[in-house]
Amino acid sequence: MSSRATSWDYGAWRFAQLQAVVDEFLTDPDGLEDVAELEHAALVLRAPFDALGAPAAVASELALVLERHGDELAAGLLAALATFSHQPLAREAANALARLSARGRISALAGQIGTLQVTDASCHRMPGFDVVLAQLQRPSESRAQVAMLVLEPYPCGSVISHLQVTPPRSVASARESLRAQLRGSTPSRLDSSELLDRLGAAAEHMDAHAVPLDGEATVWLPLLARALAGSASALPRLAVEQIEPADDSAASRDPFDHGPAAAGNETRSRTSDRGQAKRRATRAARRRNRR
Repeated sequence: MSSRATSWDYGAWRFAQLQAVVDEFLTDPDGLEDVAELEHAALVLRAPFDALGAPAAVASELALVLERHGDELAAGLLAALATFSHQPLAREAANALARLSARGRISALAGQIGTLQVTDASCHRMPGFDVVLAQLQRPSESRAQVAMLVLEPYPCGSVISHLQVTPPRSVASARESLRAQLRGSTPSRLDSSELLDRLGAAAEHMDAHAVPLDGEATVWLPLLARALAGSASALPRLAVEQIEPADDSAASRDPFDHGPAAAGNETRSRTSDRGQAKRRATRAARRRNRR
């Protein structure tokens, strides 16, 4: 069974390069004021260091670089990394955060990190795939975020083909997004337990077949997993799709083996049609989410 899942290349990393990468995340003072921005920065930062196959030394060095920076923003990023990462990065970040806390360096946002909960969700059934919109809200907060998840079915199970989360907005606006009707679809309510079951089944299916997540889904999946299950590591750690040179044959290749070539050709054709429809629906949902 073939796929485009590949490992990150860690051979070129040097500690000075890692320091430069982290410095970029520590130059934005807005991260001290907004927990959603802090979480997003940490989720972006963690992606390559928490990816499948990342050496333990990489996680240790990332936590050490943040600890050496030693300010409130670094403490906030460490708290978020400890909350949203798998092991060993979660442990290394927690240990570094404990050492910073002992020196009096803490983040004022630490108590809000990882507190989003799914308060409402809707499913929009489209020809060949489902678009799920979920409202995420922190307790006692007047703002909400919207997660947009696209699940695409194959004969042997579903895959997560898209996942993004909006910045915070008014609760009324978030609810409007959940009730909005995408062309060709009627929204239906979805409870949190059913959403978790569907997300978990898709993740396990992708893990079994080594099907990778795209970059944006890699960033946001830990946040949605924690909002649903209380733990970012409740889902398996999935491979990450790497950017490759344009290749029409590779781009149209079905990620699963379905049997004879004729059946595979039919599936690829159907997948291409689904992909066009999915992109149209995704763009429509994005436009609604930006309002």
